[in-house]
Amino acid sequence: MIFLPRGVPVRQKVNPARINLPEAMEKLRKGAFTGYLRFDVPQGSGVILFQTGQLISSIFVGTDEAERLIAYDAIAKIFEVSIAGHAVLNIYRVSSDLVLGIHALLHGRYLRKGEDLSCFDVEALLTNIRNEGLTVCLRVYAEDKTTLIFYDQGYALGFCFDGKVELEASADISKSVALLPGARLDVLEIRSADEIVLADLMGSADLGPIWQRTRKLLMEERRKREETAVRSQEQNLESRRRHTLAVFKTIAGNHIGKFGVTQVEKAFAVVGAEMTPADLEKYYVDLQRLARLVAGQSKISAMIAEMKKQHDQEN
Repeated sequence: MIFLPRGVPVRQKVNPARINLPEAMEKLRKGAFTGYLRFDVPQGSGVILFQTGQLISSIFVGTDEAERLIAYDAIAKIFEVSIAGHAVLNIYRVSSDLVLGIHALLHGRYLRKGEDLSCFDVEALLTNIRNEGLTVCLRVYAEDKTTLIFYDQGYALGFCFDGKVELEASADISKSVALLPGARLDVLEIRSADEIVLADLMGSADLGPIWQRTRKLLMEERRKREETAVRSQEQNLESRRRHTLAVFKTIAGNHIGKFGVTQVEKAFAVVGAEMTPADLEKYYVDLQRLARLVAGQSKISAMIAEMKKQHDQEN
């Protein structure tokens, strides 16, 4: 999961399967949007960053972080999970400086991960950051809240909290999120803002074909799954029908002999693969008529009763 502080909400809890994402992102581009789109699915999270209308970064991280995609690979994955219909999209507005900080964080390298703040020496960490002149981001998170603290060569640049657009000048890490039960800390080595090379991914490529190609592949996969399911169902129904016929033939043989077996086959011809109640009722009527040629009514009634009982038990 990607832990990020929420900025100012623009849209929340949107089902992206109901919208054309390239068209929606083009509107953000034309509107010079600055902020990020967050896509959450059971198998991971995706983030797309915009700075004044330029799509500067995209990333998708699996739940176990074994899967990590960036740029167009991430966009394709985000399109895929969105079209599949299991994603939740939230859009947040933040400042240009904060977007750059989030960009650096998402592409940073873990120095520490998931440290339990209840037993972690924060002061020693901060002293080390200052003494070593580290450029890092501290991410503190608990429940659904996240705080980011940025350092450039050992000096604190600012703090980012949920619901804020800009970096704040000061904060006390020993308060708020850090005090919540289960609070955790990540430390990531990041690039400073002047080292980040930004590329406009929407300016470099048309996302429409990626969307259409992904949609086509998913629709084809869905069609194949549905066809396979139908074939499997048909095979199961036919197998069930053959089994029922075999059972009925055995019962008929026990009650009225070989001739009864032949009559079962003739009468059962009206029964379709789904073996509807109407089909079976007609079968019982036809079988009784045919069986009267060689057996009395008591044997026929006993045979039909056993067939109905056996069918009811198996279904």
